[in-house]
Amino acid sequence: NYKIGLQNILTDNTNNPETGVLPLIPDYISWKTGLFSTFSKNIKNWFFNMGVRYDYENQTVLTIRNGVPPAIIRYENQFSNISGLFTIKSQIAASQTMGWSIGYAMRNPAINELYSNGLHQGVSGIEEGDINLKIEKALKNTLEYKWVPNSNFAFNALAYHQYFSDYIFLNPQEEIRLTIRGAFPVFKYEQTDAQIYGLDLSTQFTVSHSLLGVLKYSFLKGTDTSNDIPLVFMPPNSFYGSLTYRSTKTVKFTNNFKMEDSEIEVSNRFVFEQKNILEAQDFVAPPSSYYLSGLKLSTNFIFPKYKIRCFVKADNLFNVAYRDYLNRQRYFADDIGRSITVGINAKF
Repeated sequence: NYKIGLQNILTDNTNNPETGVLPLIPDYISWKTGLFSTFSKNIKNWFFNMGVRYDYENQTVLTIRNGVPPAIIRYENQFSNISGLFTIKSQIAASQTMGWSIGYAMRNPAINELYSNGLHQGVSGIEEGDINLKIEKALKNTLEYKWVPNSNFAFNALAYHQYFSDYIFLNPQEEIRLTIRGAFPVFKYEQTDAQIYGLDLSTQFTVSHSLLGVLKYSFLKGTDTSNDIPLVFMPPNSFYGSLTYRSTKTVKFTNNFKMEDSEIEVSNRFVFEQKNILEAQDFVAPPSSYYLSGLKLSTNFIFPKYKIRCFVKADNLFNVAYRDYLNRQRYFADDIGRSITVGINAKF
């Protein structure tokens, strides 16, 4: 199987001058063109997949220097990069597959990474870009194992390692800046060489005809190899489990109205404390580990000409007070408490 494609993306960002404030993201026009090709082939118990992509981006940017007097500064950037992927999978047994892939990718610095300059209202922090950022380059290896011995059990393991040259990240600074809107932490976009490696484990199993379980574990570690320190804002390790009871029983209310395929799902998530960080790298220490529970009830209501799926879902069922390491509002407040969602999905 062979595929070739062309992709074009035009972005026109124009700020509203009537706000009376300097925008966090400047006015810009971005034109992206990508040309890609993929090739895949099966040979007995082996599967091969290869792909290559070329991207070109032109950015025309108009920034306003915050000074006395203010000045308009224009920039025009041109980026070219190439990415590639090679994957090989093998059916090592009747119920087992093993796959390895290696990919090389280049990523242009985004507009916010280059030109952010001001208060990011959504996260209550001041962000500053760097116009000298270079293209980020990454080499990633993954090794995946799947085992499906029968329809009642499945296991998946995925190990990965990714090396970055000129990795772009948002780095907390040793500064709390006072403005007319208040005092805010300062973050700057910076670059370094880095590596990230991890392991994802997951399994699905059927306890009985109507009881389905899911277990997932995620481990990840990031290192700034240039300075031999941890990377900031890496997801902490986590464990997730759920148990779902499914009833195929049909309940008839009338000849034209019935209920079927009801489900009760109980879920639990445990997030570990992020230990892989130095105290001086952030404004406050990472939050403690936390444990969240959830509950979801759903069913189908069947009418002669259409079907309605209804559900009610409760997240953080026991209203636990916690703070998520990746949520930058954690500097100021706890995360969301008990949340209840009601939904209706109609098909006709």
